[in-house]
Amino acid sequence: MAEYEGWSPLNNPLSLNGGPSVSYRNHNPGNLRSSIFQLGVRDGFAVFYNDATGFFAMCYDIMMKAQGKTSTGLNGNSTIRDLIAKWSAGTPETVERYTAFVCSRTGLTPDTKLEKLLK
Repeated sequence: MAEYEGWSPLNNPLSLNGGPSVSYRNHNPGNLRSSIFQLGVRDGFAVFYNDATGFFAMCYDIMMKAQGKTSTGLNGNSTIRDLIAKWSAGTPETVERYTAFVCSRTGLTPDTKLEKLLK
């Protein structure tokens, strides 16, 4: 997810100045908008103390969604596709591209239940 979100230190084509991406500057590989672990917000996204905290926050967010402990409506019976749809809040085409990207990197399928991530 970090790779798809553009987490990159240099020469990021999505960056206006060619420098580090917003997610990289904010130590936020998942481009989370908010987290209980954040220090603050910059450019509309959570800022973390370091990369390790940002990665932990991303994993924690996915774990909480898989347990049904967020306001997203996701739970263990939700799928990877459902997770990406909430995560990206993009068009159906964007969701499908993002889902295919994540599945190609993880070996999961779009219909993998989130409860499987907890095992």
